[in-house]
Amino acid sequence: MSVRSTDVHDNRAVPTDQIVGAARVPDGTPLLQVDTHAVAQRIAAIPSVESVRVQRSYPSSLTITVVEREPVVKVTDGQKVHVLDHSGVGYLTFDTTTGVPPEMNRLPEFSTPNPGPGDPTTTAALAAVSGLPEPIGRQIVRVAASSPVDIEFTLKGNKTVVWGDSGRGAEKARTLDALLTRPASMYNVSSPEFPSYK
Repeated sequence: MSVRSTDVHDNRAVPTDQIVGAARVPDGTPLLQVDTHAVAQRIAAIPSVESVRVQRSYPSSLTITVVEREPVVKVTDGQKVHVLDHSGVGYLTFDTTTGVPPEMNRLPEFSTPNPGPGDPTTTAALAAVSGLPEPIGRQIVRVAASSPVDIEFTLKGNKTVVWGDSGRGAEKARTLDALLTRPASMYNVSSPEFPSYK
């Protein structure tokens, strides 16, 4: 019972060859000697991989199931554009002089003092953005957060949404959806039971 094949599942952006290469399990390795934890750690080092599960599949296969990071926002720093996932992990970087792929360029610009996974403001803002219904999420061009309770979105058409904190997201989204039918330049849903617009 040795490894004759390595099967990779659920990868879209990360090529299978890259995942198999990172696994570093040559064909012919006895299946029982494969350290699945070590293999998973090597694959998890690929920046676009959020998590990975490695299993022995008897009699002769290794099964790798990955969860890829999903882009949520971008942070521009000089000539560099960093793509962040829902937890604030920056996992892709592009140089503006050589070009940013269109699908990444369409991401909302994120502005906060210390963007990153350990920053409470980043965590709150990205939780708010990630919880939005797709029709509203597609309209966001900018996310600004000066603190975990001071989150604002800029929508297409230069409309500002005062969101407040990341709590009660579904209720705020429903309220915002109703308010967007009214022409205004600013919508405040920080207290969804007392929304305002002007």
